[in-house]
Amino acid sequence: MLARMSVTLAIASAVLFGIWKFGIGQYRGRVSPYAIVLVTSTVGIAFYLVSAWRTGAMMFAPKDVLPGTVAGICALIATVLMIKAFQRGKLGVVAGIGATSGLVPLAYSILIGEPLSRSDVAGIVVIAIGITVFFLPAMRRKPGETYSLAAIVLALVAAVFWGVTIVLEDRGSRVSIPITVLISLVPQILFSVVMLVFVEKSLGGLTRPSLIRLAGAGAALALGNVLFFTAANLGNVGVVSVLTGLAPLVVAVLALVFLREHLTRTELAAMVITIAGAGLLAI
Repeated sequence: MLARMSVTLAIASAVLFGIWKFGIGQYRGRVSPYAIVLVTSTVGIAFYLVSAWRTGAMMFAPKDVLPGTVAGICALIATVLMIKAFQRGKLGVVAGIGATSGLVPLAYSILIGEPLSRSDVAGIVVIAIGITVFFLPAMRRKPGETYSLAAIVLALVAAVFWGVTIVLEDRGSRVSIPITVLISLVPQILFSVVMLVFVEKSLGGLTRPSLIRLAGAGAALALGNVLFFTAANLGNVGVVSVLTGLAPLVVAVLALVFLREHLTRTELAAMVITIAGAGLLAI
């Protein structure tokens, strides 16, 4: 029962992560990435404070302050590296490599001895195949096109740092999920403020409409994190991390609905394969 609840919450968090990615994706190149991080993280902190107050989870173990802070620094490094990777390389290649971040918490869960059933292993493999099929067309090299080795390396390192962030936050979330994630957001907010004030010396292209929409994306991310770590506490953090691979599929569906972007046969096949993998994990 707990395992199924964990899978359900993980899928719900993947949907919310997809909404967040779709929301911030609308402003890529139009609003400074530091402004995006600042808005979404500030909304996240407000959400976590209210959530902790309403649920009586304001307490936290002092020993979790350090992991939470380090997790925030790792997330900040991953974000900056991923931005640099997107600037230097092909979007599909960088996004596809970034999707491998779930392998770090999966390895961690195996290392600490969290059990995996045969259906879990089968589901993980099927989802990995589905994600690969989804990103493969965008990763193919066109005639005359070259891949940036620097972008690939940056994306790989960013994926590792994202995975480490998940592991560190998962450890702290055993006491209080909202407070642990809140602590990890502080370094990101401080860095974003410094970059906007002293480097860009502007609001980074923020307007009232973009502020409202980015705030909505931040709320989706905040709720997604709460559901994610709740799922990890109930089940296997590795399995839950793999299920977040559904997020790009959610982005594709939202693009179809709101932007009228058509899904290719390959993308539809990837969705079917990935959903089948999620079904195996729910058994």
